[in-house]
Amino acid sequence: MKWLRTIALSVGLHAAASAAAGTSVNVSDHWWSEGESGWGLSITQQDDIAFVALYVYGDDRQPVWYTATGVRYGQDMAGNPGFQGALYRTTGPHHGGPFDPGQVQGTPVGTLTFEATGPARAILVYDVGGTQVTKTMTRFTFRTRDWTGLYRGVQRANYRDCIPGFTPAFTYDDGLVDVEHEGSAFRMWFDGKKAACMYTGTYAQHGRLGRVTGNYVCADGPSGTFTLDGLETNEKAIAARIDASHPSCGAATHDLAGLLLD
Repeated sequence: MKWLRTIALSVGLHAAASAAAGTSVNVSDHWWSEGESGWGLSITQQDDIAFVALYVYGDDRQPVWYTATGVRYGQDMAGNPGFQGALYRTTGPHHGGPFDPGQVQGTPVGTLTFEATGPARAILVYDVGGTQVTKTMTRFTFRTRDWTGLYRGVQRANYRDCIPGFTPAFTYDDGLVDVEHEGSAFRMWFDGKKAACMYTGTYAQHGRLGRVTGNYVCADGPSGTFTLDGLETNEKAIAARIDASHPSCGAATHDLAGLLLD
């Protein structure tokens, strides 16, 4: 039955890479405004809904938190979504005693809009009692993920503005993805059935997402610069989007997905 497992794995990876091309950035994370330690917001996104918990201070300088259930109202061409919803201040029973849901009261105080401008940046606009606040937010990083490992992966390629007569090496390709990662040093070798390329660059962690910028070279000739963005934190999988220069095209995008081999 090993052949059946191999087929299922290949089909699943192709589907994952195809879906990645049309999937929005997931904004689930802890976010903050750089240089302003002491407050922030946490977001949990499920499809087109984002639950936002905002930790700030009131005009009495005491901590206060607000919540909003934002509905996605759209996204840009790169898949960066925007969410908007009513903002509430909630009161309830003392945490040290029995919890009585009947004592919980939510009071609407304004609105909140969270609009991603990239995988790791967003604009937050909220108002409380007529006072409007606008902040540039970034994902907060607690830990740097180590991506070292050997993966079974697939790439979906999209080439744009190419010279006449150009024939791409592949639209879909599958093979092994070998990653060596230590600190900011990142090297990835994609050994596919139709092409083989080495990506070498500098890694940076942004909350739960990773990003690599550097240079690549392929065995069949193409080379240039690349940005590997949206690396998702997952113990058993790798998924990302690679935007690269190309000697025969204006740009090339590769959606990458892979499963860690035991």
